[in-house]
Amino acid sequence: MDQKYLDKLMLDMKLKNFTPSTMEGYHTYVRIFLEFIRKDAMQATYSDIRRFVFYLKDQQNKMPSTINCYTAALKFFFEYTLEYQWNAKKVPKMKRDRKIPVILSREEVDALIDSYDNLKHKAMVSTMYSSGLRVSEVCRLKYGDVLRSESMIYVSKSKNRQDRNTILSERNLEILTAYWYHCGRPMDWLFPSQITGGPLTSDAVLLFTSGQAEKIGLESHVTPHTMRHCFAVHLLEDGVSHTFIQQLLGHRSPGSTEVYYGKQVLMESI
Repeated sequence: MDQKYLDKLMLDMKLKNFTPSTMEGYHTYVRIFLEFIRKDAMQATYSDIRRFVFYLKDQQNKMPSTINCYTAALKFFFEYTLEYQWNAKKVPKMKRDRKIPVILSREEVDALIDSYDNLKHKAMVSTMYSSGLRVSEVCRLKYGDVLRSESMIYVSKSKNRQDRNTILSERNLEILTAYWYHCGRPMDWLFPSQITGGPLTSDAVLLFTSGQAEKIGLESHVTPHTMRHCFAVHLLEDGVSHTFIQQLLGHRSPGSTEVYYGKQVLMESI
């Protein structure tokens, strides 16, 4: 694998003004592909890509939505970095299964949050539930994004490339305050990695969220995104308007929020 292709990929993504999380993801996916084929990128073929897709599906057990992220990264890499013409018929987008995700009761959410001894983990899970944040958004929160006097959290450059404000509950503010005072009073990234000093990774949050849920006996497949689903469904149960929930979640399309009516919740809609 030649590093020059990955370096050029990063420059190409900067020119397209991709978000940092997208750049990080695409870089990782392309790097894994190049390590898989073990040849110069300019020699890569559609046969290599198809073989890689089957490897992700059959040996790595990746979900169709995840595999589509890999192929999106490869499409960009081939078109912009290698300047090849992409043939979508050679690497079709995978159909995704529409599954109803786990929705915890309020009591189960409280039990999960209260079960954490680690204050950082407790604060992150509480914030995802209290404010409906995506895991990437909670990882990239900064100290100044918590608007205490206004009972809001400011979310910068979300998935849809738009800034927004969302709610900050009194209980979550208490947890965040306890975390901040007892964990070094971070003034830049609110939840820094102890190793790098940068933002904590989404994978790390997945591990301590799913692991803790399993530890206390909650239903399987609880993920950080479960907290966001619970936020939306519980607001609907409280009679909060569809439009307001859409704004809090940062959805561009009303249809992405409408799936919550009647708890007909679809994982990929958020």
